[in-house]
Amino acid sequence: MPKSRVNRRSVVKGLALGGVAAVAAPGVIARAQTTIRINAGMLPIVNGPVYIAIREKYFEKLGLDVNLIKFTSGPAQFAALAGEQVHLGWGGMGAYLLAKANGQDLNFVSVFMDYNRLQALVVPKDSPVKGVKDLQGRKIGVVQGSDPHFGLLKALQKNGMQKASVEVVNMAPTQQVAAFQAGNVDAVYVWEPFVTPLLQAGARAITRMSELDPGSSFLGWAGRKPWLEKNSDAMVRLLRGWNMGLEKMKSDTEMAVRYTLDFTGMAREQADTIVKDLVHFEATAALDPKSPAYWAKGSKLHGVMTDYLAFGKEYGLTQNTIDIDGYVLPQFMQAVRKG
Repeated sequence: MPKSRVNRRSVVKGLALGGVAAVAAPGVIARAQTTIRINAGMLPIVNGPVYIAIREKYFEKLGLDVNLIKFTSGPAQFAALAGEQVHLGWGGMGAYLLAKANGQDLNFVSVFMDYNRLQALVVPKDSPVKGVKDLQGRKIGVVQGSDPHFGLLKALQKNGMQKASVEVVNMAPTQQVAAFQAGNVDAVYVWEPFVTPLLQAGARAITRMSELDPGSSFLGWAGRKPWLEKNSDAMVRLLRGWNMGLEKMKSDTEMAVRYTLDFTGMAREQADTIVKDLVHFEATAALDPKSPAYWAKGSKLHGVMTDYLAFGKEYGLTQNTIDIDGYVLPQFMQAVRKG
């Protein structure tokens, strides 16, 4: 099987509305070889460490063949994970937590990225809406159960408003943009790379996820626990490859941007804007009490995920209450830390 490359011809695109296109057969471990193949979901975002680790062959040197499969949101990846079409899905901790509460045996392997600054509630250029309180009675496009959905609820609460104050319309990001441009919604709460083009066309961001303390938008890979535990060595290698890519990106941001353009097709100006507001963490950051990515009972991140689960129940997105203490599996990070 040929090696995967991050380019438009080789990426298999996930369907935006929750389905998934045909992907390469799982075949995780080629029995006659030591190389381990991982089919890994990836959103079309700036993600220099991953793209660099593939293009500069860091993963390959670690015995991994990482095949990136493009999706536009978390729900599409849930179906692919459940059907074992992909081994890992990339997305927000909250969305995957709701999927776990709804019966999927999913766990995060690490916390790689802070995306809070890059998610915004956007209104049209000529909208009379100046702030969140002006959204009363208006129609807002979001991905149901996503970080922006959670962020919208928190923004309403912060401004003394009830969830019924607005009409929430469940839309994939591409649909949100189309509806926004057609005037079919009054606002959208969406993430990059969809925010910048709207702002460049004159739209205005009236709040961002980063205004919460903290926001919920911490990103990473999640997978089914049985597969993760069976392939623990592969996960340790993956985290090491991430660290190698991150270290290279620190000294060569241009490389990260260039490879991002190859994978996403976004405009150069857009990628440059995004990378300035994007925070990356080393693969073991969730073990560090000094890091915003720290995951332990009593930490801010643990608290916001507890709140996220309550949000899911309030909106009828899940009926189950689960213990989230073991949501992030520490053993892969611990192995990387030990060297």
